[in-house]
Amino acid sequence: LYNMKLILLENKKSQNKSKLNTIELFGLSRSGKTFLLKDLIKKGKRGLLNKNIQKFKKVFLFIKYFLNNPIKTIYIFYKTNKNWIFLNELSIKHYYKIFLLRNSYLISVFAKYELLKNTKKETFLDEFLIQSLQIILQKKSSEKEITDILKTLPQSGKILLIESSEKIRYKRIKETRFPGEQINRNYSIIWMKNTEFNYTIIKR
Repeated sequence: LYNMKLILLENKKSQNKSKLNTIELFGLSRSGKTFLLKDLIKKGKRGLLNKNIQKFKKVFLFIKYFLNNPIKTIYIFYKTNKNWIFLNELSIKHYYKIFLLRNSYLISVFAKYELLKNTKKETFLDEFLIQSLQIILQKKSSEKEITDILKTLPQSGKILLIESSEKIRYKRIKETRFPGEQINRNYSIIWMKNTEFNYTIIKR
């Protein structure tokens, strides 16, 4: 129906009492995550879309998360902000926009965690914990770097892996735009190729 391959992965670490009662949608850009999430919500499933959280509330929830987890939060911001794409055509203004893009994304991730950490009803959502690594890491990363950050992040209860063929994804991208293209097209293309590389490591 969706031209997607769906694989549900469950966190079976029973000793981890902090894992969330969530199903996190994870996949490459234009694989159909948001489309599927909206459809699940229409069919009566509980889901959380980014637009459903007001900016002020996101900031408030992030501050709350930071106060509860200051060292972990600083570590993750440090690790993700040291990974940059450098191009001669990018200006300071471009880099400032990239800085805002990746850090506002991370703030949103921690705000969602704070919002859902005590929820009893299973909730579907995208652009969350695992997805944040793929989005925020700009360069090709190593398995060690990704593993170190994963160990620091909170854990979802389940992950719904969503895959569409490269042909379908790139067709959708041409009909819309590359992620980050509003900043610089060459930057966005390199970034997307790097996310595809990092995706294979995160998926494994």
